[in-house]
Amino acid sequence: MYQVAHNLHDKHHKLPASWQQPYMDLPYLAYFQLTEEPFSTVPSPRYFFLTPTHGTALEKTAFVVGAKKGLATVFGDTGTGKSSLARLLHQKFLDNSFLSTLLTNPSYPTPNSFLRTIAQEFGTTKTDKSFKGMLDIFKEFLFSQAIEQHKTVVLIIDEAQTLKPPLVELLRQLINYETNDMKLLQLVLFAQEELRNTLAKPKLRNFRSRIVMASTLERLSLDELRAMLTFRWEVASGGKRHPFTEEGVEAIFQHAEGMPREANILADNALLLAYYRKLRQIAPKLIHQVAADRRDNLTRKEDA
Repeated sequence: MYQVAHNLHDKHHKLPASWQQPYMDLPYLAYFQLTEEPFSTVPSPRYFFLTPTHGTALEKTAFVVGAKKGLATVFGDTGTGKSSLARLLHQKFLDNSFLSTLLTNPSYPTPNSFLRTIAQEFGTTKTDKSFKGMLDIFKEFLFSQAIEQHKTVVLIIDEAQTLKPPLVELLRQLINYETNDMKLLQLVLFAQEELRNTLAKPKLRNFRSRIVMASTLERLSLDELRAMLTFRWEVASGGKRHPFTEEGVEAIFQHAEGMPREANILADNALLLAYYRKLRQIAPKLIHQVAADRRDNLTRKEDA
């Protein structure tokens, strides 16, 4: 890899003391005077950088939910920030006293198991062995929360492209529960492009027609990626300037092709290598090295 350690199997070799701890701190944190990891791919709302595209998706989705219109979708390629935006929305809904639940990877085998999971996540106390019985219980729950207690009930589903058509049909049933003025359940789907193909099937056109607003997350421009790196570094460092040169940022953009997740991975790898080489500035040469290392190790094939 980067040749940062040698002779790991030598009986006289000892790992650094920090590596022997149950949970190893990132070695570059103190070196770069960071209090937190700036480029983690964990979708933390605190580190979510809101581009104009993301902001538009946020506003459109929040409008659908706040107005209790029923169904909104957000599409985007892998690594464009869907999961981060989903968690940001979920937290904002909770902060506004909405009754919000976030489900990830909803690849359930049957509508019954999917419905039971939804009901459990919302904290319903009743249960029934039959699918119809569970539908009745959840409908009663929605009526109680949305009508009697005036709550906004929100179900957010991340990775919604994994939904099978029978599960989509269940969601159609759930968002059909309504009064003359509003939907009882607000549904937000975050999905990769495959969901578009699923919804294009004739038998799902009734569900597709219920989408009030749809948004698509795009890749970052160079200016947006530069601003994202600056923003995340300032959060993690307390306002200090990041060590990437302008050309280094351009190299990250080149290799990441505008994808936020890939850019964060490359930036994180570059920090680690800079720490081992005792560099204070990160120039294009280092970015090219970590990008080549990443590419080679992800695509290497066994010799014939």
